Amino acid sequence: MNARLPLLICLGLGAAGLGIWLAGAIAAGGDATPPAPARPAAATVAGPRWFSSVPAPGTANPGPGMLADRKTTVYGRNGRIIDLGGLSIVQYIGKRIAAARSGDTKAAYDVYQAESVCAANDDPEADYHDPAELAAFQRERKELAALCAGMSPAQVQERLGFLNLAARSGNKAAQIDVYMEGPYGRKVDLTQNTDDPIVKQWKDEALAYLKQAGDQCDHFALALLSTVYDAGQITARDVRTSMAYSIAAAIPRKKPVTQEQLRDRFGEELSGDDFSGALALGELLGKQACPARP
Repeated sequence: MNARLPLLICLGLGAAGLGIWLAGAIAAGGDATPPAPARPAAATVAGPRWFSSVPAPGTANPGPGMLADRKTTVYGRNGRIIDLGGLSIVQYIGKRIAAARSGDTKAAYDVYQAESVCAANDDPEADYHDPAELAAFQRERKELAALCAGMSPAQVQERLGFLNLAARSGNKAAQIDVYMEGPYGRKVDLTQNTDDPIVKQWKDEALAYLKQAGDQCDHFALALLSTVYDAGQITARDVRTSMAYSIAAAIPRKKPVTQEQLRDRFGEELSGDDFSGALALGELLGKQACPARP
């Protein structure tokens, strides 16, 4: 299992949750390693309210010694690496915010990533059984809090607007992150919010974005689609399609799943004809997503 996973368990993965991450990875026949760097109709986030005022670079003053020893590389809430280049979050964002606000999708995703670090710091701590692991997590959270000094809650929440801007541009990492963040950028019980128009819109967009990312041969997006169709929370449960996406997800990883593995997981819920149909659909989806790969 990836060495970053204990921290990510505590930082949270938005509405999808750690269980979705792990299940998606298992659907692809792999481990729980976070995806490598690159989350339909445009998401309706009010334009001007995306943009909170950002202090000028250098105005944040974290506690003595905290930033002097910080690493230049940290992990965003999605598990992807962010190279801050020795800057605080406020300074890093300050260098990119104007471009992001003007529609530069790369700058928008960079700003989202940085702001997501501060969002993760608000997530509840996991229940560590090992005191040493808990102490290590608390030290790291303290360091990240220093990096986030000067950031307001409004600035942290604005990340969702920048994320959707990047997702609309076709950035597959951003498209996956839309799903991982959830409708409000925090964990919600989707079974209790079925009539919420924001949740309904997010479900449609998250599914469409995952399919777009999957069509770019992203094995993580394809594995998540398998989990989505199996869970039945953002779209109707469809075991046949779930199995097909698990087959497609294995293709870019070059670790094909066997029929025995598929029967162990799906066989009890699918008839013989549906199982054969899922095999054919999985092959089709794999060729559609990764046309240049066998």
